[in-house]
Amino acid sequence: MLDKLIKYFVYGTKGYITKTQLIKFLYLADLYSVKWTDKQLTELNWYYYRYSPWREDIDATLDKMNGKEISIENESSTTFIKLGVKVENIDDLQLPVSLRLMLDNIRREWAGSGQDKTNQLLDYVYSTAPMVEVKEKYKPEEKVKLNLQLEREKLIKELD
Repeated sequence: MLDKLIKYFVYGTKGYITKTQLIKFLYLADLYSVKWTDKQLTELNWYYYRYSPWREDIDATLDKMNGKEISIENESSTTFIKLGVKVENIDDLQLPVSLRLMLDNIRREWAGSGQDKTNQLLDYVYSTAPMVEVKEKYKPEEKVKLNLQLEREKLIKELD
């Protein structure tokens, strides 16, 4: 599923997405899925690392896709994930409509260029329940597993 989600976000942004945005989009996709369905979309074990949600499996998947479905390009201090030579149609990914709606909401809300847009995305991600729980207690260089269930627990508490 991870490669499908990567393709969906890269194709949906027409290749105008930074690696930072993509990782945050993937985190939000898993987080929202747990929040609303109690199940994660990917099998990633998310960690807090260097102030951010992180998982090394994403880098391995991006490297495997590079030059095919996507193209990784470094420009100054930013890594862009652009369209590759074997771009598929987004409909070929065969994702359920409900999932596409959720992913489209993430993309529409947070895609775009400019430092302001990136800062808004980062601020939002850092305010999610799993990140709030760990960022005050641990040093940025420590790898600490994120508990995505906290976002669901927060929702349930709000609905009671």
